[in-house]
Amino acid sequence: MNLILARSTYIQDHKVQVSDISDPHTTILLVMQELNKNLRKITDQESRPAKLRTQFTNAFTAIYILQTSLDFARGGEIAENLFRLYEYCRQQLLKAFARNPDHSLANCIVLLDEIIQAWEGIGQGAGGKST
Repeated sequence: MNLILARSTYIQDHKVQVSDISDPHTTILLVMQELNKNLRKITDQESRPAKLRTQFTNAFTAIYILQTSLDFARGGEIAENLFRLYEYCRQQLLKAFARNPDHSLANCIVLLDEIIQAWEGIGQGAGGKST
């Protein structure tokens, strides 16, 4: 798993202190939340076009981090399903970037909401803190 790369990339892109994301679970949660936030901003009809490029870049970066952080050897079917979900969101993001009205970013947001909620529950169940 490339959690060190994920944490490093997230810190560089978002100027976050290392102490803010000290464990892998929290790192992934923060990246998923960042992805979801940017997808929401992209789908918001009120978003300023000047900000859209940054939001697209942040969303693509978050997807890359999430996909490369998966451990297929230990994660098995769950890792494969998460990869498919992230890939689906990446494809929808590409469509939205190309201004294809046939994108389903709204579906990605709903799916990510569910994954984030489950991920937070895992953290709480393991005695971790939820953000």
